[in-house]
Amino acid sequence: MPFPSVSTLRRRTLTALRSRFNKPILRLLHLLRFNLLSKNETIAFLEPLIIASNAPDWVELPQVVDAADPAKIIFVHASAITEPSYVWSFNEPPDHTLLLPLGGVVYQRKALCTDYEGQRGIVWASLFPDTRRTRYTDTLLAPWSHSLDGVRFGGYYDFMILVAAKLCRMKEALPKVVFQQAVATYPLFGTHYEHEFLDLLGIDSNRTIDSRVTRVRANQYVLGNSGDWLYPNVADVMLLKKTVEASLKPVRTHYNRVYISRAGRRRVVNEDELIAMLRDYNFTIIYDEPRSLAEQVKIYRNASFIMGPHGASFSNVIWCEPGTHLFELFSPRYVAGHFRYLAQIMDMRYSAYSYGTKNDPGRQDLEENMYVSVPDLERVLASLF
Repeated sequence: MPFPSVSTLRRRTLTALRSRFNKPILRLLHLLRFNLLSKNETIAFLEPLIIASNAPDWVELPQVVDAADPAKIIFVHASAITEPSYVWSFNEPPDHTLLLPLGGVVYQRKALCTDYEGQRGIVWASLFPDTRRTRYTDTLLAPWSHSLDGVRFGGYYDFMILVAAKLCRMKEALPKVVFQQAVATYPLFGTHYEHEFLDLLGIDSNRTIDSRVTRVRANQYVLGNSGDWLYPNVADVMLLKKTVEASLKPVRTHYNRVYISRAGRRRVVNEDELIAMLRDYNFTIIYDEPRSLAEQVKIYRNASFIMGPHGASFSNVIWCEPGTHLFELFSPRYVAGHFRYLAQIMDMRYSAYSYGTKNDPGRQDLEENMYVSVPDLERVLASLF
């Protein structure tokens, strides 16, 4: 008998692996008897339970050419169409609804997908014995249902746009006394800005529960969606801005030119040379270090011009005054438009720059550091100032 070919061995191995991993998943689903709903199926299923909603938006995003090379297009003209955002609420006996470790909810035997597709995490988190301690509460806020992997989800932008803004929407939709007693439950980010924002919103540490550690059962469940990750609903962004500013009461006292440095991925490799040039133009250098939410709001409220490599700090442009100029630096293999979108809806000016060309149009590298041509940028700044 001839020895099997490499392709045959590969096929047999994959078949065996699929069989090995599919069997416990099928067995789990059979035991739990719940259906995994898609995002659209979830929204349709929860329609009778809507207590608040924001209509979708249509935002025109003009073409953006490279600030140093008008022949190079960074962003083509686009129409940003946001998704509607909702708050749903339902009452059930505490033992009739299941809160999963990643923050998702199983309601009436249906695993709900309120935000983004890819529910393998729901199943995977349910494959193992649930050893979490149980806590009972009257009202549970479930704003998040995804794994914090630190790559796709888990950063400052994700928290502010996909958690904080949603909690603001829930607070506005619920009676004051209900929200003041509600428990917020999701896989906690464990960051200083998370704690500060939750305190600002009136949710103390005793009412903030990590769903990976504690299984919360409640009489009332309050859920929400985030819509589009790239283009968040305008009403949500404005409500987040209103909520934070009502508490911190920022006042513009300066018109600073600031450069936002990055210490992790997507750094400017010749940053020392760039900073030396920027100091000649009276830029304040903001180095990448932990800051409170109040400090970040102050920096961006007092900025008239903001430059830096693309990064989560630019989520703070929602605190900027109209007319502030955001100037993003990109590597040629990762150009993302969510801060261009935020700048547009906040009535800001926007520019972008990317040195070099993308050798492989089909490849993205969100980790890649970048080089900038300091003489090119100096010519741009000389024309602007």
